[in-house]
Parts: sequence; C-alpha cells; structure tokens
Amino acid sequence: MKSSYRLAACGFAILAALVATTRFTTSNDSHADEPAESRIFELRTYTTNPGKLPALHARFRDHTMKLFEKHGMKNVAYWTPSDEKLADNTLIYVVSHASPEAAKASWKGFISDPQWKEAYAESIADGKLVKKVESVYMTPTDFSPMKK
Repeated sequence: MKSSYRLAACGFAILAALVATTRFTTSNDSHADEPAESRIFELRTYTTNPGKLPALHARFRDHTMKLFEKHGMKNVAYWTPSDEKLADNTLIYVVSHASPEAAKASWKGFISDPQWKEAYAESIADGKLVKKVESVYMTPTDFSPMKK
C-alpha cells in the first residue's frame, strides 16, 4: 500500500475514534448554536521538509490555531503519526466549518490575514516548512455517533 494511502487510512481511523468518543458541541463552544450535523469536517495532512516538523508544530501552537478560530474554523484535533516513516515529517489535523461556503470564506480570510502573513514569513525565514498539503472534506454519515 502506498504511504499516502496508509496515511489517509490512518487519518480516517483516528477521526472515527475521535468521533466515537468526543462531543463536538458543548455549552462553552463558540459553535454551540450550530448542530454537529450541519458542520463539515476537513482532514488535512501536511508533509514537511526534512527537520521542519518542530517549526511547523510551533507555528500551529503559537499562531495558526488561534487564527483558524478567528476566521470561523473550529480546531478539532491534531496528531503526528506513530508510523516511524511518517512521524518525523507529518502533521495530521481536523478542523470543522459551518458549511462548505463557510470553509471557503474562512480559508480566504485566513490566507489574507496580516497576522498570518507575518507568522508565515517569520516561520519560513530558514526555509519552507511544508512541501505537501492534502485536504479532504467530510460530512458525517447518517449512522455516525456524532449525530446523536
């Protein structure tokens, strides 16, 4: 099996486990007024250039996650693979959006945000961090535990 297929299967298995054990809307959640059923989820996989995963983690920890929320994206979960071949250069995460249209608007706002541009420029001063980004949009099935 190609590594990208293994990675996607790993990501979907992780997401399935997360969905089975996590409640996505709570009274303290900024998206609590939106039913989980109306949201779409985006599974993103970043492959970094050699040695750049710690810098990518720092960028997400210090800047990106806050900016995602600012632009209407909900941070769901972040992982690094346990597979040795992927552990040093891969970040997998899931964000959710109110709708496909909201996803498009959120990404447009995020990419044009001056804070993001500054954080991005600072983070790549010693070379680009990411060499490949994969994105898959998903909606819960009618039998998904998340729909309960």
